Amino acid sequence: MMRRSFRATADAVPSARHAVVAFAEELGIRGTLLRDIALAVSEACTNVVLHAYRGHDEPGEFEVTVRRPGDELEVSVSDGGVGMLPHADSPGLGIGLPLIAELTRKLEVRADDDGGTTVLMRFEVEDAPSAAE
Repeated sequence: MMRRSFRATADAVPSARHAVVAFAEELGIRGTLLRDIALAVSEACTNVVLHAYRGHDEPGEFEVTVRRPGDELEVSVSDGGVGMLPHADSPGLGIGLPLIAELTRKLEVRADDDGGTTVLMRFEVEDAPSAAE
């Protein structure tokens, strides 16, 4: 298992993506699946940076966790921000979550008890050798 925390700033997105990709590569994941994982993680982390800490003076933090249960790679991105609230001044078209859903086997977005949000992404990993969590 891999678990890392990042400050919710734009420069943390590539750091989080690289950490997840490096862990996935250690598990033997390559090719298109690795690229899909990298893109989905980038989108999820970018959502945290853009939305989670709206209205806060300082950026908060987010945590990325990666596990390998069975034939899946499970990646979660969690924040302690304001939760998923609609806002008219959004800088994007809202395509991040639909894109993540397209890239994953399963996507769950849940509101955490503390007001934050967790994005749980599961990717099908059949060809890579299994490794301990």
